[in-house]
Amino acid sequence: TYTTEADAPVSYYFIYGADNLASVTREYTRLTGRQELPPFWSLGYITSKYGYHNESETRGVIDTLKNAGYPVDGVVLDLYWYGKETDMGRLEWNKKQWPDHRKMLADLKAQGVNTVLISQPYINKIGAIDNYNQLAEKGMLTHDAQGKINDVTTWVGEAGMFDVANPDTRRWLRERYRTLTDEGVGGWWGDLGEPEVHPETIVHANGEKARQYHNVYGNVWSSIIYDLYKDEYPDTRLMTLMRGGTTGLQRYSVFPWSTDVSRSWAGLQPQIKIMLNSGLSGLAYMSHDVGGFAIDKENPIDPELYVRWLQLGTFSPILRTHAQEFAEPYHYPEYADELLDLVKTRYRWLPYNYTLAYENASQGYPMVRPLNFDAHGATPYDSITDEYMWGSEVLVAPVLQQGARKRDIVVPDGTWIDYNNPDVTYHGPSKISYDAPLNVLPMLIRAGAFIPQADYEMDNTGDYDASLYTVLYYPRGNVTSDYVMFEDDRKSTSSLDNGEYALITFRGAASKSSITVDIDMSGDYPGMPAEKTITLVLPGIKSSNIKSVTENGRVRTITESADKYFTLTVTLTRNEPLKIGLSL
Repeated sequence: TYTTEADAPVSYYFIYGADNLASVTREYTRLTGRQELPPFWSLGYITSKYGYHNESETRGVIDTLKNAGYPVDGVVLDLYWYGKETDMGRLEWNKKQWPDHRKMLADLKAQGVNTVLISQPYINKIGAIDNYNQLAEKGMLTHDAQGKINDVTTWVGEAGMFDVANPDTRRWLRERYRTLTDEGVGGWWGDLGEPEVHPETIVHANGEKARQYHNVYGNVWSSIIYDLYKDEYPDTRLMTLMRGGTTGLQRYSVFPWSTDVSRSWAGLQPQIKIMLNSGLSGLAYMSHDVGGFAIDKENPIDPELYVRWLQLGTFSPILRTHAQEFAEPYHYPEYADELLDLVKTRYRWLPYNYTLAYENASQGYPMVRPLNFDAHGATPYDSITDEYMWGSEVLVAPVLQQGARKRDIVVPDGTWIDYNNPDVTYHGPSKISYDAPLNVLPMLIRAGAFIPQADYEMDNTGDYDASLYTVLYYPRGNVTSDYVMFEDDRKSTSSLDNGEYALITFRGAASKSSITVDIDMSGDYPGMPAEKTITLVLPGIKSSNIKSVTENGRVRTITESADKYFTLTVTLTRNEPLKIGLSL
């Protein structure tokens, strides 16, 4: 039975997906829309806090992160960019706190750091009274059934509410966003956009009551920024943090998050379930405030929780630390090495993660996937909410319990290799007990998987080198596999539509006596390197196990020491496939 409060008849759809979740998601997103390729920088590390109060503090945070060795690609400015809480709705820089915001934005951008600004659906009647009066006079605020302005009571006092159902309101907001973007703002954050306060007495400009319009409000608000970018910045990819909306929200380049979660183990534990369900609903970039937002003032710092949360965040669609206090990793010096390694891991996995973004843009597939996402037929994995697939090749099983130094992992069908100790192999379906001291994130790799890596230091994603890859390959037993890695210029908004991209295909075949790897590159894009240096690494297979190596039929010398995992560096040229043969 399907019931609704809506006055109009209900429209509903059954999505047929052949025999697995992947095909359901592909068809669902074909109907409701797919998200475009993200800004490449959004896949790096983003620092955020409630909030950075002024220019000096913001510059200081970035300097401190960089001095500690952290790569960083973004900084989010909460409500203090426009002054204080009761200035909500001003949408204008506070000149005392930010004396030269244009120079700050330019300086940060020169360091590879993109700045994201918050805005909300409300116009406070204290600090933003000028905007309130202007909007009220022109009928751009929400009204009641009698046509009287319907103010709302927010957490920072009485306010008007933008009526985004009114085209004039949308134009007014668009112009404010345009002016600020022209000054150097790199992305937008739409907070409270459910909307958080939405009295049922409101009747919107299109005649719909609050309850009718509530869910779609976030979509319409997001579309203002999306359409602005399409019209004014057609060559710039958009990142909009947004926490409210309904079906199809992903069409507007939205990066949602799970709102103001508490800094607690109970706050950490639901995050996998939230990402799984959101991903299947089209929102592939659902993430969370890494470290936990709302702190317990009696116990504001929990270093163990922060480490475990950052482990999850490293393999989440967006890695953004955010909290009321002690948000940044340098506040936890006792785990400095572990935290720095996690953030650097995020950058090392960029080739794999960007390919996940391509799979989402082209097929609608989420980045965080259930264990049975690719499985054909009924499987018992659909109720598992404390582990997940990162793409189709990697199983991630974060530790979510305080004090835990091991955890049980459900191993799906097939053969899996321990990422942290590739000498160990597991066979599913089964359940294992996995040792997980605080510096270990449990991860398993599917047998036959290829995992492309950027195995070099980066200050930010601008240091990414599309001519240099390390590719981990995990042959075990008799297994054939293939993997397609995506490349484009990482900037264009039309690379998929115009076919300006490259696909590098890896095919592997393994048996007891031999391993064969075929590598082929097809496609082209502006600025594409003519050659690529690829270092193939076989974790868990030592050089001493390899009797001979051939490359396109020519014998190669094995130079690695016998006790190291086998490594081979080759050069891949466009339209010249490689065939690598290993005799065991």
